[in-house]
Amino acid sequence: MLHGSRNTQTTPEYYQPDTVEPGDLEQHKLRVLIDEVATLRGLTIQMSLRLMALTAAPDDGQRQLVCEEFRALRAQFDANMDMLFGTAPPDPEHQDHIAWIRKIVAGNPDRRAQLLGVEAAVASIGDAIDAGRMPGFAEARRFFDENWPVIRDKMTEVIWDLWADLDAQKSAAIERNGALQTTLQNTLSDIKKFSCAIRMIAINSAVLATRPEDAGAGFQVISKEVKQLSEDIDRSTNRAKETISGLI
Repeated sequence: MLHGSRNTQTTPEYYQPDTVEPGDLEQHKLRVLIDEVATLRGLTIQMSLRLMALTAAPDDGQRQLVCEEFRALRAQFDANMDMLFGTAPPDPEHQDHIAWIRKIVAGNPDRRAQLLGVEAAVASIGDAIDAGRMPGFAEARRFFDENWPVIRDKMTEVIWDLWADLDAQKSAAIERNGALQTTLQNTLSDIKKFSCAIRMIAINSAVLATRPEDAGAGFQVISKEVKQLSEDIDRSTNRAKETISGLI
């Protein structure tokens, strides 16, 4: 069960370790990628503010500065959208994680179409700025009114779909580990029974070893070897139990 506000929280609290342990490294990498995807919301607001600032810029120098800021924000926006919908292979370090993100996002075609519509709107107004056509205030406000609600709502859905899938994977892994632990413990219990049976054979052989002459000597050798085998099984079983307790 996920906790927290769907409107404000990016990462559930239990996925936010104070320090990253070696075993948590993959989870940490995923959290970083999801947080990066979540910045699409902030980037859209920042681009909207830059568009409005263009209409209030007092001179060409100030307008040029705002345009450069908009281009930098657009480049980051495009990179994050590519993480969601791109087809080019990502860098090897994040290849599996980004493939997983793209798979989850692709599960909702309507949401995908709406988010790509925002990307097209960003590209359109960005290309206009590059061509020297500065938007007026009405156009800047329309950009915000039409695109911000889509990014706000649909990206929040994306983020929580990602965390929900991770939760499901985590629960499935716990169930698999529980079943594995039960199977292993049952197997060790069976081995322990075999050890007890072997020990009884050793005892019987020890009794037979008291017979005189060569027959007794033969049973004595058998008794010693069977007893040693039983002790070896016990030691191995105990080591296996300790190992399993540490892993599961």
